[in-house]
Amino acid sequence: MTQIRLREGFKNEIRYVIPRHILPRFSEHPLVQPLMATDMGWYPEARFHYCERENGANEHILILCLAGSGWYDLNGEQGILHAHQALLIPRNTPHTYWASDSAPWSIYWVHFTGSNADYFAHQLSSGEHSLSVDEDAMSTLQNLFAECCKALMTGFVLERMIYASQTLHHLLACLFFNNRAFSPTLQTSKFHNLDATLAYLNHNVHKPLTLAEMARHADLSPSHFSRLFKEQTSYSPIDYFIHLKIQHACRLLFLTSLTVREISDELGYDDPAYFSRLFKKMVGMAPTEYRNKPRGGIEERFEPREGPWD
Repeated sequence: MTQIRLREGFKNEIRYVIPRHILPRFSEHPLVQPLMATDMGWYPEARFHYCERENGANEHILILCLAGSGWYDLNGEQGILHAHQALLIPRNTPHTYWASDSAPWSIYWVHFTGSNADYFAHQLSSGEHSLSVDEDAMSTLQNLFAECCKALMTGFVLERMIYASQTLHHLLACLFFNNRAFSPTLQTSKFHNLDATLAYLNHNVHKPLTLAEMARHADLSPSHFSRLFKEQTSYSPIDYFIHLKIQHACRLLFLTSLTVREISDELGYDDPAYFSRLFKKMVGMAPTEYRNKPRGGIEERFEPREGPWD
């Protein structure tokens, strides 16, 4: 490792550190308190980058490596961080990290705290400190990091801090729960076309699709399709499709003057009486009662009840 050590000051770097004396101004706000970025930046081709904290940091630290590589030592455990990987350093963990001499890393980084921070910081198993990031997630994470930096660039005002906080939530959710290189469900499943299948169901909510038709669209056997679909959604394909139909029915009851029979036809049900019974089982009231309820918050309270519904 070279003897030249730089904590910051790289060409074209971006770095924002919220002054600690103003943090309390934002930390109690209900939209900021759960997750707040206290420091954030972008270090491109950060040659000679080196950082050591003997007692760790008060915040959790996330480093996303876009190119090059670097090394880390977390409380005596060493590893290398490659491109398309992220490093997570829990708060109060003694650590050192530094860029490779031959291929210095380009990294986005953020320090974060808040009541939800520990949950995200402990997504990795004990003894694990880094995780891989797939191409789609990497593109999304880059954009979200840039959005957070842009929010802080305009000054440390409440509106920008709220936006940065919500964007950081999206960023961490993408890293851990929509990253095929990490998420256990997405990683182990051989079903690669769920998004296309969900779009197919949404576009055909007016049809009486069968399990065989859904599986054919996914190019899988019905049994294989059902197992993989339930792994990722916690619903059987048919139950999920019925939920979509009933949610669509709720919108039609609120936003149109269509009769119950017309809505039943619109959703592919030939028997309006059957449709009404199904609606009542899931929503807890008949379609006409749902339509006549005051419009303040019914849809927000709607939670589909457990099936099966066929």
